[in-house]
Amino acid sequence: MSGFFEPERFGFTAALEAAWSEVRDELEALGPEAFVDAPDSLTTVEDGYDERGWTYFDLYGPGDHTANRARCPRSAALCEEVPGLVNAGFSRFRAGTHLYPHAGEIVGVLRCHLPLIVPDGDLGLAIGDETRRWQEGRCLVFDDTLEHTAWNRGDGDRVVLLVTFERPATAVTG
Repeated sequence: MSGFFEPERFGFTAALEAAWSEVRDELEALGPEAFVDAPDSLTTVEDGYDERGWTYFDLYGPGDHTANRARCPRSAALCEEVPGLVNAGFSRFRAGTHLYPHAGEIVGVLRCHLPLIVPDGDLGLAIGDETRRWQEGRCLVFDDTLEHTAWNRGDGDRVVLLVTFERPATAVTG
């Protein structure tokens, strides 16, 4: 059983992919100083894992992110079109970041990554023995509730628009 889904199965992914360069422009206007440590990241280095390079810029989720959405109006508008939106923001992995294997804590959701910046090198997201690679402008949809890991052994930052949404009843893996 795969934890990955074909992006075409979700109507909103076509709009994200069509607008990816506009979203990237908004991201680049923010600058890295707009990011904060990701809420789930750890600050230790252990057993080859290092989450200290994972930073985040919230658009939707717990708290008031109105000012952030005003800085990224096109990205915010695209997120608002996602059925069952739970949270969204820009997720940055600095080179050398490697997440511990983990499973998301929100039951009944899927996660979509719209890759905006993908450096050269070894980067990936693995669920079980299946690994996927990010491609700029091409959505990657997966079941965040399954144990997974992600890494950036590339030569620069990797940034995605991360969108968590309610899992449709018709969404079966594969």
